[in-house]
Amino acid sequence: MSTKEETQFAFRAAKEMGVWTAPPKAASTEVPEKPTEEVRALKYSPNGQYLAWTTVSETRVVDAQTLATVAIIARKSIVDVRFSPKGTYLITWERFSQNAAEGDDNSNLRVWETATGQALGGFKQNNFSASALQWTDDERFCAKLFSGEVRFYTPTALGRAALKLALDGITEFSVSPGLSPSVAVFVPERGSKPGMVRMYNVGSFAQPTASKTFFKADKVEFHWHRLGTNLLVLTQTDVDKTGRSYYGESALYFMAAAGNFDCRVPLDREGPIHDVVWNPEAKEFAVSYGFMPAKTALFNHRAEMVHDFGTAHRNFIRFNPHGRVLAIAGFGNLSGQVDLWDRRSLKKVATIDAQNASFCKWCPDGRYLLAATLSPRLRVDNGIRIWHYSGSLVYFKEISELYQVDWRPAPATRFPQRPALSPAPAGIVVSPRPGSSSSSGPGSGSPAPAAKPATAYRPPHARSRDAGSQSAAPRSLADIAEQRIFGAAAPSATRTVPGAPPKKATAAAAAAAADGKRRNRNKAKKTAEASPAPSAPSPAPSPADQPPAAAPTTEVEILKRVRALKKKVGQIDSLIKRRDAGEALELNQLSKIESRSEIESEIDELNQQLSQLTASTSA
Repeated sequence: MSTKEETQFAFRAAKEMGVWTAPPKAASTEVPEKPTEEVRALKYSPNGQYLAWTTVSETRVVDAQTLATVAIIARKSIVDVRFSPKGTYLITWERFSQNAAEGDDNSNLRVWETATGQALGGFKQNNFSASALQWTDDERFCAKLFSGEVRFYTPTALGRAALKLALDGITEFSVSPGLSPSVAVFVPERGSKPGMVRMYNVGSFAQPTASKTFFKADKVEFHWHRLGTNLLVLTQTDVDKTGRSYYGESALYFMAAAGNFDCRVPLDREGPIHDVVWNPEAKEFAVSYGFMPAKTALFNHRAEMVHDFGTAHRNFIRFNPHGRVLAIAGFGNLSGQVDLWDRRSLKKVATIDAQNASFCKWCPDGRYLLAATLSPRLRVDNGIRIWHYSGSLVYFKEISELYQVDWRPAPATRFPQRPALSPAPAGIVVSPRPGSSSSSGPGSGSPAPAAKPATAYRPPHARSRDAGSQSAAPRSLADIAEQRIFGAAAPSATRTVPGAPPKKATAAAAAAAADGKRRNRNKAKKTAEASPAPSAPSPAPSPADQPPAAAPTTEVEILKRVRALKKKVGQIDSLIKRRDAGEALELNQLSKIESRSEIESEIDELNQQLSQLTASTSA
């Protein structure tokens, strides 16, 4: 593989930062001026030309290919960085402070020339986000929201706005990508007036090119098509007045930039809209929506459903850069399973387990999917995993206190699309866990770490003690009661769990059990001597001597039994649907599924018995 075809990713953690080439030849890249201090922020330019990071003492810009230093900005208070679309300009943000240094203004959002590190100007910005300063793709203008207007500046003259879009009540705006940029602005509803989104051509604000009004919209998210010709508007209310959802109400609207078509996207399930994404290579989009298990569907450029991917516990969707493979995943409070679908055949390719992932992104070559567990959302099991779209785990690296990871951007045209999905690479590259004596490197073929099996939750009193403990912890509340009555050597110590292999009793356990039985016999003997003997003593039957439960004989008993068994069959059918949807079931749930045929056989026998009983009664 040539150098131009290699992909790259970078990460930062509490104690390190690194740059790696991606699979199938994953290897660490030496950073000449690697920072010795903690890295606060790490960012690639959108065109992949530069990589910037900031520490407590400086912000450094390097060439992403050679990692040679391009510029250094010696400001100690910078906490975040961004690039303009072509990487010509660097945007830095500092926490706002009224106490500016002598000769300095109060600007905390600053624009710099990337190649030279020269300051071009700045603004005041309380909270920083990717949308704080937005750019047109040609970098002719950058735009910022002020009270009641959006101002457009040329990068070399940030002291005075070149264009202004004034509209009372604007709370959000978005500049489109594409060669002919548009700007969409949102005004929330006020009293009886509905909220609205208007679209304008940048530089022509006299008349909107498209407009849409709607109620129940406190805030919106804008999702532009890659060409900037169509826009999806996801509306959201803070409170659901019907009380059906904790997260408020949401709706999705489709708007064409030309103004010749708009509509509300018809979604056939109630509940929140979890995610929306455009296909980067086609005018179609996918939506995940509805109460869990959520539904994922594909829509065309007229907002018509063209395919239903089914329902599952999923809330995240992403197309790969070629639009060929679609990842449908469940993150956050969900299990982390990811279904990979082939867009052409509309068939599921694989399902992978990205448990506890808080970041997920496709490689620019469209073949690999990266998922990472990041701090501070989760402070354990932090690390990076990369899968091939066939479902094979090809890279793993565990990193303590991992804060951020990202791919180096590259155009999809650099990686030609293949007519068929390619198989996974032969070698697996897995970085050893910290403290492990085993070593692995590129092409080592080390096995990937096995995922921890999903097990049922066990309360503290039911968990086993350490392996070195002499006695096992009680396994149930009944065992605790037995232990209080009989002492440490309770009969529960020899109890077996259905489906589990029999345990070998140790000599100490056997002696303790014998001692407990001897004490019980002595206690019973003393009690018998102290109390008068019954006239007709009869020994208590053992559990093995107990007669089995009487079979139903009357018509009413049989009907009750059949009704109960049919209810069990319905519960088993719901478990089968959950299993087929990819959900991990517990052992007792799997055993229930296996017992379905036995239950159906019992129902058939009871129905025959009922028929015979009815026939004899009528005769």
